[in-house]
Formats: sequence, structure tokens, C-alpha cells
Amino acid sequence: MQGGLAALDPHKAVLPVIALIGLVPVLLRYRRSSRLFVVGYVLLIVATVVTNVENLFLPTVLNYTEHYLGLMGSGLAFLVAAYVRRKQVIGDDADEEGPETVPTGGTEVAADGGRAET
Repeated sequence: MQGGLAALDPHKAVLPVIALIGLVPVLLRYRRSSRLFVVGYVLLIVATVVTNVENLFLPTVLNYTEHYLGLMGSGLAFLVAAYVRRKQVIGDDADEEGPETVPTGGTEVAADGGRAET
């Protein structure tokens, strides 16, 4: 067992610990709208764990897993999360601006309270 653990690089071995500690505030601030960001962060944790395990066994398979599932997967998850969030923010801004006049029972009232030209 000691021979297997000696294969671990101390600089890489600390990464999963730091990532798991960082998961605490991510989960505490979890919102339904931020679930894709959480998925991206969890995939980064997967990459840090797999990069250590690959030193113990299945180095080729786990190296591909680290890079394709962990790193590329987290990048894609963050890309989709940012795109979805951007659409939400732009949609919220468009709703806030709204039309200049508000329909009220067939007549329109201007934003300043006067009657709009129809």
C-alpha cells in the first residue's frame, strides 16, 4: 500500500482536498438557476480526483477520463451555464424596459401619466 501511495504527487494530491473545501460555499449558495455552474464545478472535482487515481492504476483510461469528462466537460458545462444565464439577464432587462405605454381597458396611458396619442 505504501508503494502505491508513494506514486502520488503531493502537489496533485492536495487538489481534491482544496476542491472539496471549495464545494462547501458552492453548495451553500446553490440555486436552481445556478445548477449548471455547480455541475461544472463538480466535473472539475472529478478531474482532480481522477488525476490522482491515474497514478495508481489504469493511467491511459483515467487520463482520457480526466481530460475529456472532467476538464472538457466542465468547460462545456460552464459555457452552457453562462449562455443560459446571459439569456436570463437579457430577458430580465427587456422586461424592465417594457413598452412606453401601458394598456388600460382599451385606452393607453403614457408612462408619465398623460394620455398617449392613438
